[in-house]
Amino acid sequence: MNERLAEPAVAGQGSGARAPRDDELTFCLQVWRDLGLARACLASLRRQVPGARVVLVSDGDDDPRWAALAARHGAEYVRGERLYAVERGGAIVQRLLDLHLRRPTPWLLRIDTDTRVHRRFQALPGGACVFGTLERRTVAHREPLDPPVVQGGCIGFTLAAVERLHAAGVFRSPALLDWAASWADTRDTRERAQGGRVSFDHLVRWGCRQTGLALLEHPEVRCLWRGRVRNPGLRYAVTHPHKRWWQQPRLWASLWLARLRADATPRAK
Repeated sequence: MNERLAEPAVAGQGSGARAPRDDELTFCLQVWRDLGLARACLASLRRQVPGARVVLVSDGDDDPRWAALAARHGAEYVRGERLYAVERGGAIVQRLLDLHLRRPTPWLLRIDTDTRVHRRFQALPGGACVFGTLERRTVAHREPLDPPVVQGGCIGFTLAAVERLHAAGVFRSPALLDWAASWADTRDTRERAQGGRVSFDHLVRWGCRQTGLALLEHPEVRCLWRGRVRNPGLRYAVTHPHKRWWQQPRLWASLWLARLRADATPRAK
């Protein structure tokens, strides 16, 4: 596999970029005990792109209200198993690719439940690439990221990128079971893995690195890990996050536990 990654560029400005029709878009939301956020996300999405394919994937949450919510918004509902555990390697990304290729569209956008869609996209890239907001430093420890990572609030894939990743089988690779030697190559990601969970964003980063897929900064997407994204004049079609502090107890608890584990691990001198 190719370890060389193309230099980051800007999506929506090169050859092949164009405005998508609704029926050329697939949005995929992965849900787990976040019904209120998912309701608001789907409402914003359907106001702007009523004709897009939408897939709601339960990651091990069997709440019967998920099926009702999907039906209300004309979305496909997939009752999936919990795949965020590090023992599952890249299965969580592989599931996304598999679902998309059942009914492929030119673009796939994987969004979080606290992501909001404010308007239609003016242009999406062509070719084989993954696009969104590029992060060039880790959030907690500010380590440089080379290659960068597409922030997970909105990760866009062209169909050619989905097909390349799927054909290469990178997310089925047993190499991902050894997280320290594969996707978890920073202190931030190692702390997450020590807490027992994979990072969807960094798994995608690793897969793109293995297959030589380009990572593009998209000017209509603005996603941060936390904080407020200002959107004057609807500059951005998609923003993230839209989560209040009281909606994040599991996040803070998992970070605290990961930090405790990391501090308890003896460091080499």
